[in-house]
Amino acid sequence: MNYTVKTFIASGGERFSQLYEADASGFPLFYPTAYIARSIRPSTTHETQKVHLAAIKRVCEWESSRKIDLAINFHIRRFLSAAEIDDLTSYLRASKARGKGNVISNLKYNTYLAYASGYIRWLAQEVITDYNTHDVRDAVEEQNSMLLGKKRRKTGSKAAREQRIVALKLPTETRNRLLDLFDRPFESLLQARNSGGRLRNVLMLRILYETGMRFGELLSLKLKHFIEADGGDGAYLDIERNHHDEFDTRLNQPVAKTLGRRVPISESLEQQLMEYRDNWRAEILNVGFSEEDFIFVVHRGGRTQGQALPKSAFSTGLTYLKQVFKALMLIHPHLLRHDWNYRFSQLADREGIPFEEERTLREQLMGWVPGSTMSWRYNSRHIEEKSLEIGRKVASDTARILK
Repeated sequence: MNYTVKTFIASGGERFSQLYEADASGFPLFYPTAYIARSIRPSTTHETQKVHLAAIKRVCEWESSRKIDLAINFHIRRFLSAAEIDDLTSYLRASKARGKGNVISNLKYNTYLAYASGYIRWLAQEVITDYNTHDVRDAVEEQNSMLLGKKRRKTGSKAAREQRIVALKLPTETRNRLLDLFDRPFESLLQARNSGGRLRNVLMLRILYETGMRFGELLSLKLKHFIEADGGDGAYLDIERNHHDEFDTRLNQPVAKTLGRRVPISESLEQQLMEYRDNWRAEILNVGFSEEDFIFVVHRGGRTQGQALPKSAFSTGLTYLKQVFKALMLIHPHLLRHDWNYRFSQLADREGIPFEEERTLREQLMGWVPGSTMSWRYNSRHIEEKSLEIGRKVASDTARILK
């Protein structure tokens, strides 16, 4: 049997998802819906809820393919055998997008396993009427331990992986090509009717480059969030926590994962944003002009024209830019966030900003809580680079002394 996850928007703007039989109309699956509503939804974001449902969907598929009904089995105190646990975890690990024999990453598999085991443990507690007896409770916990015991070790150390992540930055050729595109956004544009969409896409890349904000934060920017320069104050963008935004009609709502904050932008970017807003966006059919309307919208004709830009549309636009400008092939939104932190560290060096102040400023501009581990990681990389530079100077001095 096939299953599908459907997403809805509540009247207050909250996004929620439910699991259905793909070929049947009517109500969502009872136990997965009850589990998400009572145990997961109150304390997690919608994106996390969808990952839980993706794991539970695989459990349901496994049940159907093996002709097993876990709810009935648990009700009669029949728990998963060692062989069934092996089979279920193999099913959780199998890749759906590739050919037979391929598997998902260990990180993704471990997440699915943790979420699936949480649901299975809850299901057993839900359907067994005398769960509080010692023997039943022990059996459920033993089953849960056996499932979690199937976690796979991640390759390499956590510290090494984190070090690789924070060391990411743009190659010089890519950076130069990107900066040229910021200055000449219509370069190599073949059809004039695509000018508005091209300027929009280049502007979005420039905002990511200049501010280091997350992709979801970029897509959530509204007209009220663009504050023009006034007197001696430069222009800036406001980033707000926006979960369950009732004005956002996108089912898969982009959200700000970090804290709300104010980020400055360059005078040149301010001018381009005003040009886009006043001369290109304003001409789009059905576009809104209230402060709650989004800055970046769909340009192409159709029923969604003028509405908030979905993630997929920007991804398509970025893919086209990569085809035209080969030097941009490595670019993705989060790489620009890493590159911003690299450039921030360099600037902190040039300005002689003390370590603690550098960390505090980075946390504010990135939207991290005080004492954030990510801030410490970037600063640690910075310290390591400086120590290597000083160490080379010491080594060179020693070499001269020995001559």
